[in-house]
Order: sequence, then C-alpha cells, then structure tokens
Amino acid sequence: MKKICLSFLLIMSLFLTSCMEDTTQEAKEEFSKYFSGNNEVVLLYSNKLYTETSTFGMDLAKGENFTNGLLFDQGTVWFSTSKINGLSNYTVNIYKANLDGSDMELVFTKDGYKTSTLAYATNGVFYIKHHTKSKFFPSSRLIDKYSLADGTYENIAAGEDCDLSDYRVKETRRYTVEVEKNKTLQEHGKFTVTDTETGISKVIDDAFLDNTEYIESMKIFNYGPFRSDISNGHILLTYSIGAGDGWNYSYLIFEYDFEENTLEYKMLAFVGDSEGAKIIYIGS
Repeated sequence: MKKICLSFLLIMSLFLTSCMEDTTQEAKEEFSKYFSGNNEVVLLYSNKLYTETSTFGMDLAKGENFTNGLLFDQGTVWFSTSKINGLSNYTVNIYKANLDGSDMELVFTKDGYKTSTLAYATNGVFYIKHHTKSKFFPSSRLIDKYSLADGTYENIAAGEDCDLSDYRVKETRRYTVEVEKNKTLQEHGKFTVTDTETGISKVIDDAFLDNTEYIESMKIFNYGPFRSDISNGHILLTYSIGAGDGWNYSYLIFEYDFEENTLEYKMLAFVGDSEGAKIIYIGS
C-alpha cells in the first residue's frame, strides 16, 4: 500500500509540474551567479553536448551522426561522426570545435567504409570500429586507430574477438558514493562519500547544505539527490530540482572535494530524460 501511495504521489507531482509555468530560464539565471566562468563539466545526452553556457548538437546533418568519439582539451572538443553516402558507403569525419560548436574545422576524413562506425577516444587517439561486411558478421569486424598527434591511421585489430572495450581506459576509483533519494517531497535524501583507503565517510545532507551559499537557491525550486559520478578522478554530485517545462529533466551538478569537504557549483542543464546522460569532468 505504501509503494502504491508513493507511486501515486510521484505521478501527481509530475502531472502538476507539466502543467506549471516553464521555469527553465528562471532556474538557469538563479544558479548562473555561482558559475566560475570556466566550463569544467559537460553533459552528453542524445548526441548533444551541454555546458553551463551552451548546447551543441553533434549530429551535423541528415545522414551524418555523432559516433561517440570525444576528446577535450582547454575548451576544445574533438568528436567523430559517420556519414552515409549510399548503400554500403560511409565516411568517417573527425572535427575540432569550441565547446559551443563554434570555429568548427574538419581535421580528418576517410571514405570507403562498408558500414557505419562507432568510436572511442582517449589520450589523443580515436579507435574506430567498423565491418568489412555486415554488422551481422562479427568475423568481419575491424578496429582502426587514428592519432591526432601525427595524423597516422592504421588497422590494429580484426575478427570477432576484438572490440572498442579492449581500449577503454579503466579509471581507478578511490571514492564510492551512496545516493539516498528523497523519501517524500519534504524529506530530502543525502549523498554518502567514502574513502576506500581510509574507510572514512562524509555525508552531504540538508545540514551540510545549510552551510553552503547554494541552499537558498535550491530551496526556491526544491531539490533532491539524483546521481553521482566519478570522472577523471573528480567526484560529481547531481541533484534534481523542481524547475523546468515539465518535460525535460534537471541536472544540477556540483563537484565535491572530499579533503576540503566542500561543494562547488559546475552547471545546470535540462535534458529529455533522467536516463542515458553522461557527465564528464574536463577541467585540468
């Protein structure tokens, strides 16, 4: 019975939110006063790159779609696309641009692919997966490598046993984060961050937030812990807030410093779903 009541409350709150006035811009303006001026965190959702100050769609044109290869360096993004030219005829392109998509330039292009491609990028290298036949023939799979540093392109693996996962960098994580979501609309949840080396845990709850500069802004829209991410060694804590147009989901993202026990605002974005977003720390 309790689960039914909570589900009913959630459905009603979503319904009421969808009928409310759009408060997206109000929330953006409220939290923008905390922005440092440096885009150190980005959110990737539905092939769009969100920062505090911009949204950049990386599906560039009909038939040319983002293929997941991403690199960042000092406000610059490199990304990969796959362009269909005809039946079993694709082109791989790699572009360089500012985070908002401005000053975009083509840095690499290659024709002659039989299938669409997927990519993974790390440490200045794009790994590109494609097939010499159909994707339904794993034995025809190829992994190629393109290096930004010297512009070299080569095949490095072939066959059904190779995949992009072979080249993914596995991040060592010193900290774990437990997310306790709101139990009711009034009773807020909390984050518990634990240092796995020392066993020390720290709690980010209402008592913690009351001692930050952000709490008054958060109270305007109501808030609740939503998710946590460890990205490039940085602890990112995301809250959802009761703002928006009733259809898009809010991501209020802070960086948590375990040693200093402090929160720092990074960005607020509104995207189409509560699932499928990737949050990445790109600062130095």
